[in-house]
Amino acid sequence: MSKKPIIGITMGDPNGVGPEVIVKAISSNEIKDLCEIVIFGDAGILQKAANNSVSNIKIVECSEFGLEDLKPSTLDRKAGQASLDYITTAVKSALENEIDAIVTAPISKESTHLAGSKYPGHTEMLKDLSGSNQAVMMFEGQKFKVMLVTIHEALSNVPKLISKDRVLSTIKLTHDSLVTLFKIDAPKIVVCGLNPHAGESGAFGNEEIDHIIPAVEEALELGINIEGPLPADTLFYYANQGKWDAVVAMYHDQGLIPFKMVSFNDGVNITLGLPIIRTSPDHGTAFDIAWKGVADPSSMIAAIKVAAQFAINKST
Repeated sequence: MSKKPIIGITMGDPNGVGPEVIVKAISSNEIKDLCEIVIFGDAGILQKAANNSVSNIKIVECSEFGLEDLKPSTLDRKAGQASLDYITTAVKSALENEIDAIVTAPISKESTHLAGSKYPGHTEMLKDLSGSNQAVMMFEGQKFKVMLVTIHEALSNVPKLISKDRVLSTIKLTHDSLVTLFKIDAPKIVVCGLNPHAGESGAFGNEEIDHIIPAVEEALELGINIEGPLPADTLFYYANQGKWDAVVAMYHDQGLIPFKMVSFNDGVNITLGLPIIRTSPDHGTAFDIAWKGVADPSSMIAAIKVAAQFAINKST
């Protein structure tokens, strides 16, 4: 890529910390030097978040939400609809190659549901908007990366969602992404068991025997450098020491509790399997501190940097 990548940032829920962390992030010199920014949101709200100091930034106005609608720290149907409008417009722009990647600021699922959305989060929405067959969440931090086999599912539903094909496709997507987007030539991957002690040969469940082990064995046959399934309670200790490039976890909290213990402020959420690049900060709308001027932009800065690097790597 001979020119700076163009990164589109969706403003997220206007009543949350999205506008604040965006204006703080794009004001940092490391972001100014790395990429060009296009914000999908509302100019008046961004100016208010920046105390009228935002300049020379392209803003795509794509909703009916304005400064007069702002209700900081509040669940609101109109804010939820605006969040959806920002995302829809940004995805269209990315699919038409007008921008090189999307970084999404946090949305309130409750507010988007008030607006009529059926989706439990960004990932599922982006999958449908981009016409993708698969969308998988990866979390990138300073110590290790985590990929999730299942995402926003009730814990009671997880065991029946674990299948050889689903685990194997997640492993393959993890490997391919580490090679193409992260430029790791020979990535090392480890897989978590679902049950305590990785099932202990069927003593605590058969998901490992029936699904996870066969998936790992087939991945090995494909030439993927992989271990597991290993017990999650000890695996992350070694992952934190850098033993592997990525961990494939079976469900949301199994992977994200240890990840957020070490990368809460600078973790990045990445959606893989899409035809477009998408990253986001690894935090929510933080209504408790929204519009108080104290939100930390570290995770947004990290998300923009990862998106820009992915765009560069993808073009080479």
